Amino acid sequence: MIIAIDPGREKCGLAVLDKEGRVLERKILPRKEAVPALPAYIAKYGLSTLVVGKGSFGKELEKEILKSDLSANVIFVSEKYSTLEARKLYWQENKPKGLWQLVP
Repeated sequence: MIIAIDPGREKCGLAVLDKEGRVLERKILPRKEAVPALPAYIAKYGLSTLVVGKGSFGKELEKEILKSDLSANVIFVSEKYSTLEARKLYWQENKPKGLWQLVP
């Protein structure tokens, strides 16, 4: 099981994935609640790996995570091109309607 965090200035995106990459849960959390919420997710899902985006706001979150006592393997990854990938996934899961079908 994996928990992935996309850190932002005010909010963090959080997703729990199984070994096949299927999303089991997604949530948007206020930035200040992200790290305190992690132990509950680790306990609930038996998570073994925490993947955190190391973009502009990830550096601050990295410091908080490293200070906390989490029982999971923490991996920090580059967020380069992640917005484009996320947009593709969004449109796959949420098919455009009306004139939006014509927009590439």
